[in-house]
Amino acid sequence: MTNVLSFARRSARPDGGLGALLAAFAHHRRRPGDAFWLKENAELLGILAATGRRLPDLQLAVYQPFHEGVEEQIAFHPQYYRMLLGLTLSLETLGFPGDKGRRLAEWIAAQGWIDSEVNDLQRAETRHLLALAGVEVDQPGLEARLLQFMSRPATFALPNPRAAYDLLHAIFYLTGYGRRPMELPAKARESLLHLGCLAHLEQNGDLLAEVLIALAYCNEPLPPLWLAMVLAERAEFRILPEECRDSADAYHNFLVNQWLLITIGDTAFCETFPAGPMRFSLNRSPISPMREWAQALQNMGEGRRADWARMRAACQGRVSETAMRVADAGAAGSPGFETFFAVFAREAGPAPAARNRVAG
Repeated sequence: MTNVLSFARRSARPDGGLGALLAAFAHHRRRPGDAFWLKENAELLGILAATGRRLPDLQLAVYQPFHEGVEEQIAFHPQYYRMLLGLTLSLETLGFPGDKGRRLAEWIAAQGWIDSEVNDLQRAETRHLLALAGVEVDQPGLEARLLQFMSRPATFALPNPRAAYDLLHAIFYLTGYGRRPMELPAKARESLLHLGCLAHLEQNGDLLAEVLIALAYCNEPLPPLWLAMVLAERAEFRILPEECRDSADAYHNFLVNQWLLITIGDTAFCETFPAGPMRFSLNRSPISPMREWAQALQNMGEGRRADWARMRAACQGRVSETAMRVADAGAAGSPGFETFFAVFAREAGPAPAARNRVAG
């Protein structure tokens, strides 16, 4: 691979105002204990815990009501056991006193909740969380099945949020969020690069940041083009001192952006956060370059070909200057772009034969 940078991971520098951020997530964004509250707080605390830091008791004290009542919550809402366990383990990793995480993990393992999961990714998350608490569970063949799923690059060259999430989180769980870096098989690495090409073409900084984190967890170099895009986005966030009335703000984009900064050894979570409610804003184009390209290619019908140079010439008048500029940058700086585009173009071929229906 050419034109890439490799970053050594080191501890982030000291925070600023993190207590206000924790208080906003704990008290001011969602109703404590509901599914949205669990999701947002699990993501925030999970990211902080994955970086290996510890927080002052005063900052963590906002979670005392949750920690005191987690046994009752998990008994009444066992369907949320992964989020509840993850939150508890993250809190205690960050320095909250107690060993409830270990005791909850032992109870979950004894209850056999891992066998209630419908897919391998959920089983992998459960195994990861239990292992963090020192509880080992046997899941024969799990890693091999995840690697098989990850090793189909064509899956990740097309817009598919579910597949993208599963690929990235499979890497997070298998590496223990970077605690056990792994070497990706060649096809799985190609899958991750395809997903990065797609995220860049879409100008999706949230997804691209997670791709970069996954690459870092596998000791892979980070493409400068992708890194520059995500680092530039950090200046675009606006943290507003107002209530978030729905789940559509940019909190997740912000958290993942900060997570990447910590992963590459940069300073993160150093904003001056307002006291009280917070809403995260990020201006995004309503139509992405990726969508423009997909529409242009689809409208070409039988003229579609799995060839970037030919399709660039054919689509020059069909997409905006911005979409062309982003694609050109991707072709120059996204590793594996041409093999990605060969799938993304969906070269026209014979349609599936219609099945004859017999009236009866």
